[in-house]
Amino acid sequence: MDIETELSDTKMGLLLAAERLFATNGIAATTIRQINTEAGQKNSSAIHYHFGSRDAILDAIVAVRVTPANTERERLLAEARAEADGQPLSPETIIDLLMKPGISRFLDTQGPHFSQRFLIQLRMDIDTWRRYEREHLAWTLNDLQAELRRARPFLPASVVRGRFRNAVNFSMFEMAEIESAEERLGGRFSREEAIFRIEELKSILVAMLDAPIPPRTAVALEKVMASERDVPRKQTPD
Repeated sequence: MDIETELSDTKMGLLLAAERLFATNGIAATTIRQINTEAGQKNSSAIHYHFGSRDAILDAIVAVRVTPANTERERLLAEARAEADGQPLSPETIIDLLMKPGISRFLDTQGPHFSQRFLIQLRMDIDTWRRYEREHLAWTLNDLQAELRRARPFLPASVVRGRFRNAVNFSMFEMAEIESAEERLGGRFSREEAIFRIEELKSILVAMLDAPIPPRTAVALEKVMASERDVPRKQTPD
């Protein structure tokens, strides 16, 4: 049984209402009163009764959306590693693993969808995002970044980190755009167009991971690396 079916209808209704409002209005701009109203709850204390706090409903949305996606990605990653038989995974495979859980949910479940837009808003709420990072709730992203380091050992670690982070952010943003189009267009939304945009997005992200380092970027990177090497010497006691 998945986590969605374990929730009561009332709790799930509140959770979905909160996700919609967080996704479209922003986390900071959404009030508990608005969530109750959006969910059709006349009881103004419904959120507090079922979840306890605003942070608790955020945690519940993450548990419903992020945790299952990471569990699925973990399974897919294990299969890909077994198939690779010790060889590094290709950037194409890494990007496919990054995006597949979200794509599958988008294509296989009834819309409109709000999960990617919710994640974008969550990403912009720095304190909350960092809390989830510290709790390693998206643990498979670390695994994929490690696979990228194996696949491209000639790239400096800081470049790998930056490119992978940008791939994650860009993929969320573009999938959020597709979600918005689905909601806005309704019956006029083209599934075929969405699939094309997703496949094109994958190609762009692979190219991002494999892009050459131009001379100006190399010079800037060397300055950063030199500064990092100098840090211990600058921290000597007076």
